[in-house]
Amino acid sequence: MLPYQAQTIQRKRMKTTSFLLYLLCTACLLLIGSCGNRTSEDQNEADSQTSSPKNKPNILFIVVDDLGYSDLSPFGGEIRTPNIQRLASNGLIVQHCYTSPLCAPSRAMFLSGMDNHISGVGAMPPFQAASQYQQPGYEGYLNDRVMTLPETLRENGYHTYMSGKWHLGHEEGRRPFEEGFERSFSFLGGGVSHFNNIFPLGPEEVIHTVYYDDSVQLKKLPNDFYSSDYYADKMIQYITEQKDDAPFFGYLAFTAPHDPLHVPADWKDKYKGAYDQGYDHIRQVRMDNMKRLGLIAKDLPMNPGSGEYKKWNELSEKEKKLQARRMELYAAMIEIMDLNIGRVLETLQKAGKLENTLVILIGDNGANPKDPSFYKTNMKPFNNSLENMGNPDSFVSLEGAWAEVTATPYSYFKTTTGEGGVRVPFIISGPGVTLKGVDATNKILGTDIMPTLLDITGTNRPDTFKNNKLAAMTGISFNEMLINKRSTVRDKDTGFGIESLENKAYLKGDWKIRFLMPPFGEGRNWQLFNVKEDPREQRDLALQHPEKLHEMLSGWMGYTQSVGYIPFHGGRAFEVLGPKNFFKAELDSANQALLGRAALDLVRGGE
Repeated sequence: MLPYQAQTIQRKRMKTTSFLLYLLCTACLLLIGSCGNRTSEDQNEADSQTSSPKNKPNILFIVVDDLGYSDLSPFGGEIRTPNIQRLASNGLIVQHCYTSPLCAPSRAMFLSGMDNHISGVGAMPPFQAASQYQQPGYEGYLNDRVMTLPETLRENGYHTYMSGKWHLGHEEGRRPFEEGFERSFSFLGGGVSHFNNIFPLGPEEVIHTVYYDDSVQLKKLPNDFYSSDYYADKMIQYITEQKDDAPFFGYLAFTAPHDPLHVPADWKDKYKGAYDQGYDHIRQVRMDNMKRLGLIAKDLPMNPGSGEYKKWNELSEKEKKLQARRMELYAAMIEIMDLNIGRVLETLQKAGKLENTLVILIGDNGANPKDPSFYKTNMKPFNNSLENMGNPDSFVSLEGAWAEVTATPYSYFKTTTGEGGVRVPFIISGPGVTLKGVDATNKILGTDIMPTLLDITGTNRPDTFKNNKLAAMTGISFNEMLINKRSTVRDKDTGFGIESLENKAYLKGDWKIRFLMPPFGEGRNWQLFNVKEDPREQRDLALQHPEKLHEMLSGWMGYTQSVGYIPFHGGRAFEVLGPKNFFKAELDSANQALLGRAALDLVRGGE
């Protein structure tokens, strides 16, 4: 065990041990599977056994919040993530995995198998435009056209557990315990303190800044609460309390490393000094690692960045210390999360369930460039001094310069449709994953996960559910890629679109068109890139290849018509209607007890 793995984590954090047994078990399974050829009778018997719930694989689906593409060690990062590294070393990295540039739409993709404009999260709540408010596909929650992944698996014999961030509806009937999860500990909103001092990111977040333990809304959290620790604790509890041999689906949705950047006191200095050399030094370290790992071409130059932020040598000494501290805290949050992933995997190992557990890890979008003023955090006085950063009474964010670094070698970050905003880490490991290493050929989308898991588990999704006709899933199963039967998930003529807050992209084959809103784009013109030859998106080819631009725009128009995209008009509905009319609900005494009168007064004052 490495020294940093053996550290005792404050408040219930356990020691993380190695996964030699995990590797040994998987190696044995591969050896057994390679011995001889199956007859058709053997295959039929195996298929029959797989159709029985008892013989289906467990699934652990891990979502990381606002993670940069190159943060994790399997993707070139310097941050210590040994448990995630072992998953990658024993499984498959899909190099081109795409999501929405914002978290709620991505999570809607994951749990519905369909485009977020169909499933109800066409815009991230509560950022719908007046033109989109209460329109089909923009409800702000998973609508009645969706049968969620946990609902589908539960109907087919799975236990279903959730721990972590939901962000897919706070209304009655739309909460995790009503959307298919048998057991759940859930935070309903987009972001919140990582400690027990529950406080919303901003006034529009108040209504869903709540926690539920199963169906019980919590008025307070344990004194020793820290998000990554507690989410792992609850998932471990659900797994260990299960008495039968039925398979389980575990959805472990961390809020790390989403801001505010918070770490326990004994973690504040774990990365002290690691980022003192600045942005370009870390970029270069990551580029070198990615080239060594075969993730990028040996001759790919460093991304020069957007030019929106000061270079390291333009910062004052005080600014350098503050910026380095941000990244130190961010890195520590990621390592704490990795250690907690290790705890869950160790629990499975000790229970004899790990070898039959399929593990998926994915980011929901790129790293967050926003500074705290975006959230109007003057709702409360925070102490953001250098010495206090990371403590419960601080609120600091990663901000844009470091967010660009975490996207290395790609451009931009969360909120944008640059590759750094929509291309995310993806790892899959466990039974049924025959293809190993790195798939650098295929493009997969967040919508593909549900159909793939239904394929792997032999699970049927009906046409109707709860007396509602379901929309067709738009995702494509990549199960045949995993078992090495088919190398192509999407051929060169099959494209897909992405849109959030009018930031847009359409990808087909080696080509991509991109539309960026201010401040990172003009909000007027589409750009065209060959992302195979230019993955950094540095050469806009729209003028050189007008025919290709026209072809891609035609694809984009077809996409928008198929999913029911509604353009953003009339301003933000939250601001136009006022909070009470927007949410159509009074802020009750339970919320008042949870959030404090200051936050509620500010919301009421915003009408």
